Amino acid sequence: MTKFVTNILTLLLLMPTVACAQSDKNTLSLNGTWNIVFDDLNEGIEKKWYLDKEFTKLQSKEIEVPSCWEETEENYEGVGFYTRKFDIPASWEGKIVEIDFDAVNYYSEVWVNDQVVGFHEGGYTPFSFRIDKLLKFGEENSIMVRVVSPIILTDKRIDGMGRQEVPMWRGAITGGIWQGVQLSAKGHTHLADVFIEPHIASDEAVLNMILNNTDATKSTKELLVNIVDAKGKVVASNQESIEAYPGKNELTWSLKIEDVNHWSMDNPYLYKVLVEVMDKQVVEDQWSHQFGMREFSVENDVFILNGKPLYLKAAFFEGLYPVKLAYPDSREMAIKEISLAKEAGFNMIRPWRKPAPPMWLDLCDSLGVLTVGSLVTECMLRPISTPRLSHVVENEVRETILNNRNRTCIVQWELFNEINRPILAQMLNSMSVLARELDPTRMILDESGGWGEGANIYLPYERTPKKFNDIHHYSGSQVCEEEFDGYLATAKTKEEKKALGLAGTKSYGKHVVPGMMTYLSEVGYGSTPDLIANNKAFEKEGNPIVAPTVYHRELNEGYINALKKAGFDKIYPNVRDLYMEEQKMHGMANKRMLEATRLNSTVKGYCVHALVGGDWVIGAGLLDLWRNPKTLVYDLTKAANQPQIAPIRILPRNVYAEKGAQLQVFGVSELSDEMASVEVQILDASKKVVWTESFNTKFATGISSFIDLKLDTKGFSGSYTVHVSISDINGKLITSNKQPFDVFSAEELKKPEYKVAVVDTEGSLKAFLDAMGIRYVDFSQSLSVDIPVIVGKANKKNKIYTKKAEDVKAFVKKGGYAVFLETTGNRVPGFNRVLEEVSVESLPLKAEMFAKWATRGGWAAKTHIVTEHPVFEGLPTNMIMHGVYENIHPVEAMCKQEGTYIAGMIGYDHFPNHDDMRRHYNGPGEVWWAADVLEANIGEGQMLMSTLRIIDFLDKDPVAEKLLYNMMNYAHSKAQ
Repeated sequence: MTKFVTNILTLLLLMPTVACAQSDKNTLSLNGTWNIVFDDLNEGIEKKWYLDKEFTKLQSKEIEVPSCWEETEENYEGVGFYTRKFDIPASWEGKIVEIDFDAVNYYSEVWVNDQVVGFHEGGYTPFSFRIDKLLKFGEENSIMVRVVSPIILTDKRIDGMGRQEVPMWRGAITGGIWQGVQLSAKGHTHLADVFIEPHIASDEAVLNMILNNTDATKSTKELLVNIVDAKGKVVASNQESIEAYPGKNELTWSLKIEDVNHWSMDNPYLYKVLVEVMDKQVVEDQWSHQFGMREFSVENDVFILNGKPLYLKAAFFEGLYPVKLAYPDSREMAIKEISLAKEAGFNMIRPWRKPAPPMWLDLCDSLGVLTVGSLVTECMLRPISTPRLSHVVENEVRETILNNRNRTCIVQWELFNEINRPILAQMLNSMSVLARELDPTRMILDESGGWGEGANIYLPYERTPKKFNDIHHYSGSQVCEEEFDGYLATAKTKEEKKALGLAGTKSYGKHVVPGMMTYLSEVGYGSTPDLIANNKAFEKEGNPIVAPTVYHRELNEGYINALKKAGFDKIYPNVRDLYMEEQKMHGMANKRMLEATRLNSTVKGYCVHALVGGDWVIGAGLLDLWRNPKTLVYDLTKAANQPQIAPIRILPRNVYAEKGAQLQVFGVSELSDEMASVEVQILDASKKVVWTESFNTKFATGISSFIDLKLDTKGFSGSYTVHVSISDINGKLITSNKQPFDVFSAEELKKPEYKVAVVDTEGSLKAFLDAMGIRYVDFSQSLSVDIPVIVGKANKKNKIYTKKAEDVKAFVKKGGYAVFLETTGNRVPGFNRVLEEVSVESLPLKAEMFAKWATRGGWAAKTHIVTEHPVFEGLPTNMIMHGVYENIHPVEAMCKQEGTYIAGMIGYDHFPNHDDMRRHYNGPGEVWWAADVLEANIGEGQMLMSTLRIIDFLDKDPVAEKLLYNMMNYAHSKAQ
């Protein structure tokens, strides 16, 4: 753990939690041990288990409140009856008494002393019931709560709610009373709601209060408001006599704060407001909350905090924990994850599709991290479409906003995510209007990703939207030149693209309007956490029945098995070495994506997916589920997050020595202009400096070009690294960076002398061979088996190609050798698939092919491994493909194909085959293996099958030529 995080932990563990309720004498916690009966057959209502005398006949078990009942009953979903006894102080008689639930998932029914109280629907928001007429004061009382959890894994239908029909977070079932419960007592005229609006222009806190008079006659009360600073000094106060009529009485007071401190990430200054309702100097009700004076909005297409520009750097966050699942395992764990996010350079956390619990939001307020107000309205086609969908969505919008609108850290409400259904697209405007009515102070994003109709944001106090580009894009592991350029071109107009030399470049996002303010709200790659260390933690501190324990263990076992199946265990005899190399790849990919994003002036921020990874996005985290930083993933992402960075580009990444390369060094700064000293060096593989340049220049706010020159690479050969260091005028290092590239001389690309036969129905392979003066003959069935066959572009729909491919197979069966530079086969479906080993007899036309999403990753590690073999002579081997392989890196792979793996992939199924249970808490699917370069015995001969993008990059990338020549030479040696 870093020194920064250790200091923060020490400080915050000494801090009291935020007081947000009544004083102790007027509250009574019901947290602790309850009894529960799991009603798997849903017979409890019919048999009246809600009555104490009936419940006592049952065999109950103890359960802690709060907790997810998955911690007690493995993977249970359905109905549970909770009960406990409690004493009520005699002094509470004559007061209004309420029972307050922080959150119960999903549907709740409550009885007190065998008398019905009420029901609540919604699993992530608080609710209260008045119960004073049902209580026995000064005596023992009983409470019964019937809970129906979300139905996710089974076909149960309970109380009109079926499988995946209610809003649910994908991290866990989280059934039961998973947050706290308490009783509170107050006067007959009491506070029903307080909403604080900070106005920094006037340094005023506006309190919107609702005073509820439960009697049938009006009453006169004294209302007192005090605002206290961090030292306990009252800095604003007001007291008035109020005539409260029966029902709700609305009041608005503005209190000016002298010598105000504005809340920010660097100065998370919090005030405390205390509101008291008094009758003849006796406090009948009180409410307190901490708040900060801050405003967050957009001006001139830039995010601003308290009137100052802010480049938004967010971390995506699912809020899944190793033991308690939906709630932090401990306050220390919550502090650690928030502090590590802030230390890594993030100024915002985006909780995803689950409202964060109060304790976690308290910490974000205190630590100074912006957060997104998350709603569990929908999660990637869940809840499924039923006639109840509109109702449950509106319910979640209303309750979540009302519950959290006094949170300083929450600066924006995010209503929907990646909409796919017309009914939700139809609700975009109405739910945005509702959100604005409930909270005029915050920005509202109607849909992250803009899949429905393109995103809109509503600025504070605005009722009409501002069009806004909100984009989700995952590059996978290879941020090659084409991919990097896509970030630079995103949201640019045709004229801007042309000026940048990016005309015709494909950009990213759906429903994107060129030239408009843009936010990249999902970006990042993935890697496997250190499952060895994780599983030791689960053995020592975990719960053996919860899903994270199970799928972490199974994932590690799956990787070990897959490595053996593909033969890659010879490279990684210790599976932990693979995990560490994956994390290096993850960090490099994240860093390049963020550098590219920050070089686009139209993009005003990004959100990295993800801070912590679990369930089916286990690979995405910068931290593992136990909140340990994932080595270079964390470090390199942190480096790209810094206020000042120096991105480097070598174009092309793999250089023909005789052609040279373009060297570009940029500066990106969020700080004020300053003079700086720039030093650029190129080091060879032995770390000898072969080129250098240094100069003084202005490190300006925004995006600068420090170097853009043609690099003469004649005489270069091998691997090189560009090093950049930028210091201030006093010699203090501001930032540094490095970027590798490789140079190939003509001698290294020596053309093969051996004759080959060619099948090329498309023509591009022959055109290259002709241009290079390489001898070949057309393949025929009468070809001698001592001449190898090279097969070009694959096209399964082309009957000529398929006939030729079958002819080549017949040739191989007779003892020939053939190289298929591209492989075609049956596209593996995205969902509901069963992955089975595929016989070599399927080749060359019927392999099971995984396409781009499965082979390049996205947010999941898809690791392509290169073995030491003549096919890769002169290229790096026994490693994960990256660097020199970024262009020819496969976008397809032969899944579980029998044969000898020369290069291939290890990955897990992130859309596991669980019917419509996919995308949920029970973790990723099986670990599988796939081939990128495979040698297979067919009859008396052999085939070499490839999915590398060799043909596409001939004469563009020397690595493609190197591989082609190696394959031709290897094929010749095998054919003799």
